[in-house]
Amino acid sequence: MKNIIKKLIFLGLLLFCLPNIAFPQDVELNKIVVTPSRIEESSGDVSRVVDVVTAKEMEESGAQDLSDALTDLTSVNISNYGGPGANKDIRMRGSTASQVLVLMDGRPINNPRDGSVNLSDIPLDNVSRVEVMHGPGSSLYGSSAMGGVVNIITKKPPKEGQKAEIYSSFGTARTYIERALYGARVSKFSYLISGGYESSEGFRQNSQLNSKDCNLKLEYDLNSENNLWFNSGFYASKVGAPGSTSWPDEDDKQNTLKRFFDFKWSFKPDEQTGLSARAYQNYDRLEFIENSTTYTKDIHTTRVRGFDLQLDKQLLDDYGIVCGLNYVRNMNDSTSSAKHEYIVRAGYIENRLDLFDKKLNINLSGRVDDYSNFGTQFNPGLSALYKFNENIKFHGLISRSFRAPTFNDLYWPANYYYYKGALAGGEEGNPNLRPEKGVTEELGAEVRINRYLVSGFTYFHSDFKQLIQWSPDASAVWRPENVSSAAIDGIELENKMFISDNLNLDINYTYLIARDADTHKYLVYQPMNKVDACLRYHGYDGLTVELKGQFTGQRFGNAVNTDKVKNFFTLGISVSKKFRHGVSCFAYIDNLLNRKYQVIRGYPMPGFSFTGGLKAEF
Repeated sequence: MKNIIKKLIFLGLLLFCLPNIAFPQDVELNKIVVTPSRIEESSGDVSRVVDVVTAKEMEESGAQDLSDALTDLTSVNISNYGGPGANKDIRMRGSTASQVLVLMDGRPINNPRDGSVNLSDIPLDNVSRVEVMHGPGSSLYGSSAMGGVVNIITKKPPKEGQKAEIYSSFGTARTYIERALYGARVSKFSYLISGGYESSEGFRQNSQLNSKDCNLKLEYDLNSENNLWFNSGFYASKVGAPGSTSWPDEDDKQNTLKRFFDFKWSFKPDEQTGLSARAYQNYDRLEFIENSTTYTKDIHTTRVRGFDLQLDKQLLDDYGIVCGLNYVRNMNDSTSSAKHEYIVRAGYIENRLDLFDKKLNINLSGRVDDYSNFGTQFNPGLSALYKFNENIKFHGLISRSFRAPTFNDLYWPANYYYYKGALAGGEEGNPNLRPEKGVTEELGAEVRINRYLVSGFTYFHSDFKQLIQWSPDASAVWRPENVSSAAIDGIELENKMFISDNLNLDINYTYLIARDADTHKYLVYQPMNKVDACLRYHGYDGLTVELKGQFTGQRFGNAVNTDKVKNFFTLGISVSKKFRHGVSCFAYIDNLLNRKYQVIRGYPMPGFSFTGGLKAEF
């Protein structure tokens, strides 16, 4: 802790030494984002740490799924179980996967059954950009937003004319991906439809994948300031469930079906006012098929139905608000844990202040969530951005957050095991659980050193209480209890180096100390050190080459820190070339050094992997 504070003070003094240097402004980094305040604003004016990954950047990097696109961001830790179709979820700033809220166009998609999102189930062909907000967001978004918020923004129909894309790739383990997209606009009506198919034999026994998906977006402009849109789609997959190397399963299968619809109306009666309403439903069906001795099938189905109403209003030149109401009904139907449901009613408000000629931006927000099963939660947040000059910005934050227990936590079926007539163990849920809670403080800065270098650093500290932990009682029956707590300290360092007009280098570093506050043991799968580097060349006539490396430090696979997971270093390269008439070809190599490593203990990662293909745009 003392070393962290010393580093923070040193970096702060360094920044104060640079206030009067005039730097060129030909490096444009600002992008439009919606996640920090639920309304559109420039990323250069937000008081939160936000990374934006565009569709172009994902394509040039060779990302095969969403986890590939996000893994090199600071404080992002992907739990990767290996290979195409394997479960891949996201942790941020020492959190668990269920403590990171994932949105799609602002619609929550975390499954209330287990609280997480499998990033492998989200096709990239329909993604326009991904906004990743570091740190808590419960003051605006409610449950799960403890470690961060990931907002996946999908592509819009064309504003005029028509467009089409065709994508085809092949790779190691006979992995094939075929995708198509088509959209058009006719008068006030426009549409976009996309779909794809993916198959792979897998690199382990019983790790094959077959999936298909389709998405449809419709938009109708009543006038220039009054818009209706409807978004719907499905994803279906069949994958093998090979298990860990210690407990392999050679014939178990897992089938997934996801469907959704999302209807939204937005209206802007004047320049200072915005109004929107949306209704949505998420449907998720998971089948786990056990074939080893006797055929069994467990079926778990969840439905989430929600309604949102939001108003944003600029009341004065230096004061505006964003406020809204949410209603969500969560339903679970499982062959194991029967039927259960609960309802959430919520309201939120954010006060936005721009002071001293907009040099100081202050956001004061708060949200009340009323749960039908365990009562009311209130989470306030305060964030600020101070623009010292055009090249130096400081930001700070203090905020509360929470995560509601999942259906699995609350209602896991009671299973007991007996030995010689005596109880020898088992597991069951706990309907009396309370929400996990957290408080986070953050302080950081961004500075443009010169036209060649932009650097940023952030220090954060989080205290998590009432963490849900599964542990055995005296009779060896495992139950979840609100018994754990955590203290998390970290530093995020980002450097963007513009070496020349065609060559740039990004280096990101995350230092993380995430420990149990009572035992002082490290939290599971939370590396102390993580370094990401990317050397990118944009060459003549559409040639792009990226060389990416990642070092992840040692982690622990259990709470008592006896199960060590070795550090690893991976290297990958991607090459793409755009030709005339909208045709491009690409080739990607992952794990260029063919290293043997594991992200999750017992689940080996693929070795040297190659992917190549073509894309055509019309």
